[in-house]
Amino acid sequence: MTSLRRKARIIVGTATFFDGFDAISIAQAMPVLALAWKLPAGQVGLLISGGFFGQCVGAFCLPWLAERYGRLRIMTYTIALFALASLACAFTWDFQSLLSARFVQGLGLGGEVSCAATYINEIARSQGRGRFFLFYEMIFGIGALVAGIIGAWLVPNFGWQWIFIVGALPALLAAVLRRVLPESPRWLAQQGRYGEADAIVAGMEREVEAKTGTKLAPADPLSVPAPIAQRNNWREVLSPLYRRRTLVIWTAWFCAFFVSQGVNSWLPTLYRTLLHTDLKTALQYGYIATACSISGNIIAACVIDWIGRPRFIAIALPLGGLPLLVLAYVGLHGEYSLLAAASLSYMWTGSISIVLYLYTPELYPTRMRAMGCGFGATWRNVATTLSPMLIGYVLMTQGINYVFLMLGSVPFIAMFVMLAFGTETKGRILEEVSP
Repeated sequence: MTSLRRKARIIVGTATFFDGFDAISIAQAMPVLALAWKLPAGQVGLLISGGFFGQCVGAFCLPWLAERYGRLRIMTYTIALFALASLACAFTWDFQSLLSARFVQGLGLGGEVSCAATYINEIARSQGRGRFFLFYEMIFGIGALVAGIIGAWLVPNFGWQWIFIVGALPALLAAVLRRVLPESPRWLAQQGRYGEADAIVAGMEREVEAKTGTKLAPADPLSVPAPIAQRNNWREVLSPLYRRRTLVIWTAWFCAFFVSQGVNSWLPTLYRTLLHTDLKTALQYGYIATACSISGNIIAACVIDWIGRPRFIAIALPLGGLPLLVLAYVGLHGEYSLLAAASLSYMWTGSISIVLYLYTPELYPTRMRAMGCGFGATWRNVATTLSPMLIGYVLMTQGINYVFLMLGSVPFIAMFVMLAFGTETKGRILEEVSP
């Protein structure tokens, strides 16, 4: 663990903490807004989906800039964007203004998470990369949990606006991020800037040698990316070499987030409107489910370098779907049945979420790693855009049992695809996995 890796995990992790915070803040504000603004279920779904649609656009467009201008620069800009848009959310006055601010907030979030995942992946060692990355990415779930805890206190006592004001704090982080961390040495080498890349890696090597008292062997030439000869072509993710990987990972992104974000974003509103719990209880139940997801994240971090990426995803997917299928079969009998099923489901689908941010960058070479991660996250955001709206529609037309049936069935699609076609990456150098 070099000082660079330690600083990166702390500083980028702080930004990721607020990613999780801002991603869940709308769920904390919505029980109040739905009643105060007299919003029907369809508009509630649109407000939840508006931020996810912005993330969809941001994840698709902004990582391309990270391939051209650097991971760290684009990450800094996107952090500032989503933080300032969060502040704007606090000053909205109706459905249309909040929807617009949520979209802009989503743009920043969608670009930042893909750039951050790429950056952390590129500075990690091949051995133990899974554990190193997942303990960093776990901070997203902690941010979501803290949003729930703070929201349960802030929203009833001070108003829904304050959950968004707190979410604006990362704007301060963006001001210092580029001063503290260097650019990814893999990206620098890819641009032919070998002197800058070598200075960063040589500093890490000297630190390791000083700590271990052992002279490191020369680097394998395989680990040095060839300088890029032409502009990146996004179509390469669908080239014969990468097509199967791309389709498999897109399926996993869509199915996992369709369930996890659909459940998490609607939970407080379901408690409030269907089960008629008070506001404080509804918010507390929401963050209990989020807390359970952190236990799933810890399990994932501990076993991912042993079980492997595809196998873990294929095991966790049905474990996330089964509780919801059981609830669809037996019916919703009070708040505790919903709490138990949602918590178990989110425990496993939430763990898949962070594994996908590890696994996706591993499947692509440096020249298109951020784009590959961004395109995968685009399907995440397609799912998180559609899921809240579909839940609202099915809830109005078919009832709550069909909502659980829909959410519980989707994970099994990705399970079969991952078992049949997944590519293992554990313990392998990134350039070996993806030429």
